[in-house]
Amino acid sequence: PDRRALAWRRAHGIGDDEVVVSFVSRLVWEKGLDVFADVIARLDRAGVPHRCLVVGDGPARDDLADQLPDGAVLTGYLGGNDLATAYASSDVFLFPSDTETFGKVTIEAMASGLPVICADAAGSKDLVVDGTTGRRCRPGDADDFAEATGTLIADAARRRTMGAAAVERAQSFTWRAILDQLVCHHDELLAG
Repeated sequence: PDRRALAWRRAHGIGDDEVVVSFVSRLVWEKGLDVFADVIARLDRAGVPHRCLVVGDGPARDDLADQLPDGAVLTGYLGGNDLATAYASSDVFLFPSDTETFGKVTIEAMASGLPVICADAAGSKDLVVDGTTGRRCRPGDADDFAEATGTLIADAARRRTMGAAAVERAQSFTWRAILDQLVCHHDELLAG
């Protein structure tokens, strides 16, 4: 969260008070890009003030760019400190993919202090505590994602509370904790 940078936002044409809805991933359709673009379009039609930020590259980039509003920021691939700054300079992480195995971008967004709106599906659903660190939505349901995103855009206090809870939860996913859990599962299987 300490990598949030108003200068970075300004350099990308994003105002200090604008709420940034971000997506970070490889840009392929199976990551839920169709739902993401649909949600952004719904927010625009409803007059919900926000800015759209997409970080990543891939074969769907040009088609996605065509579906997003003119003010959308597509940075292309970012890594290291640049990626961390992009995450932390956002306000809400919208990740409708239902094909994740773990959800690395989800945990990165949480560690950056963002509430996460994700699919209630494999990967991300094991990371996001619905109503505490973000929202889990019905996979593929643009209405559900749009409602959850619009609600968080409108409520800065809730975004801050969820973002703080997301950071705390992300810190519990250390290699040591995950490996200890794996050993416990193995012990249970061997004992049974």
